[in-house]
Amino acid sequence: MDPIQTPFATQEAILRLDRLEIHWARVDELLRRLATRLTYAAEGRTTALDTSLHDIRRQVRESAAEETYESLIATLTDAVKSLDEPPLPTPNEVATSISSARGILLELIDRLRLGDASAAQLSTLRAALGAAADASILARHVETLAGLVNRRVRQIREQKDAAERLLTEVTGQLDELARYLDDENVDQRKGCGVRQDFDRRLSSELDALGTHIQLTRDLDSLQEEVQSRLVTITTHLKTFREREDARARGWQLRAEKMNQRIRELERSAQFMEASLRQEQQLAATDPLTGIANRMVFEQHMARACLQAMQPGAAMCLLVLDIDRFKHINDSFGHSAGDRALRIVAEQLKARLRAEDLLARYGGEEFAVILTATSAEAGLRSAETLRLGIENIGFCVQQQPVRITLSCGVTTLQAGDTPDSAFERADQALYLAKHGGRNRCELL
Repeated sequence: MDPIQTPFATQEAILRLDRLEIHWARVDELLRRLATRLTYAAEGRTTALDTSLHDIRRQVRESAAEETYESLIATLTDAVKSLDEPPLPTPNEVATSISSARGILLELIDRLRLGDASAAQLSTLRAALGAAADASILARHVETLAGLVNRRVRQIREQKDAAERLLTEVTGQLDELARYLDDENVDQRKGCGVRQDFDRRLSSELDALGTHIQLTRDLDSLQEEVQSRLVTITTHLKTFREREDARARGWQLRAEKMNQRIRELERSAQFMEASLRQEQQLAATDPLTGIANRMVFEQHMARACLQAMQPGAAMCLLVLDIDRFKHINDSFGHSAGDRALRIVAEQLKARLRAEDLLARYGGEEFAVILTATSAEAGLRSAETLRLGIENIGFCVQQQPVRITLSCGVTTLQAGDTPDSAFERADQALYLAKHGGRNRCELL
């Protein structure tokens, strides 16, 4: 693994966390606006309730602390309990507003990516929202959802801080690696100088010895001179070896230290890669069904439209919708609707090829991109998927729940944009719905 690439990956992660922080801040703002509108929908029944709703609006705008919200919720609960006046003269409008707000909240929950830690709470909250029929209860659920969003925002900030600390640590380790390389260069130059000095001294002694041999005729004098020169050469050699040994020990210590730093860099890089993979998987997965989400579908559609421009390319787009899904929710509860979505996703995935893309587009709608598939083959695949869903079902409170699909099929053509191709498949889906449902149409 190349540790030099780690800071760039970490910087990208920090930018990603910045974007997520902005996103969740926007979600928090939308939830606050929604809570404010819900308080307006519940006004006009009693003075105490209106006062409590006014306080909630004010505190929501001012981003009050959690303790303040708990106090306001207690006051609101008392005001609701003390209601003794008849409802507003237009209860249908209030009910419509509550139903609309509930639908928006359920759609928002479907789109939120709060991580595995909040999955169970989101599921419970979704079921509670499906049963909520009062604005004050709905407002409490909004505050609960806002709390989950705020917790995710805090987690993102903590991840961002951790990434910044990791980047600082990695930068320091890379600086240390650069210093090590500089020291090695200096040491290499010193070693080269020591060897050159030793060579000069040795050559000088040998030259002097050779000159003396040529000039001296006395054997005893020559023997003494040779002995003296050998002692000097031995001394030079010993000094050279001691310096080289010391330099080798220093190099070994630095090398061991640097190997340790490199291993730390590798661990840091592995940790960051794992974190990035986890974040990418979280961002690309629909939390309810576990399949790809709309963002991934749109990315694949953009690439598929480019591929469709190539000669001989054959690709199909399928848009599938669960028939009478609202009836399942209204009759058996949103938990049954969630279960239906998971069953459909599981069965569709089991019947598709590995190279095909299955994504939840939104609500009860799914999308499939079939590669290397003609129009006729795409229609046959759609029929296979439809029949597979038609033959399954599940029970809720010992009552059978039947699931069917309608499907629109189209081929991707040269010049298509993701929007134009999807609109054509959506029109085919419309024909299937109005043709009696539980059928497929090719357009």
